[in-house]
Amino acid sequence: MNHKPDFYQISPQELRQYVLSHREDNEALRIYMDRMRSEPGVTRVTGTNSDEDMQKLEDLLKQSSKKQN
Repeated sequence: MNHKPDFYQISPQELRQYVLSHREDNEALRIYMDRMRSEPGVTRVTGTNSDEDMQKLEDLLKQSSKKQN
């Protein structure tokens, strides 16, 4: 039996790692997304965003990737 961690108690990094290794776990993904939305500086993208908004998002993702490496 595989025991799930308490998604509200583990660190954001641990939760991210869990979501990446358990992609079928929708509950974990929902909790991860909720936690990310509450983080300062997180940008929400919808289907109505402009090309300029999409470029800003791509730039933020590149910056984030550089910080994690």
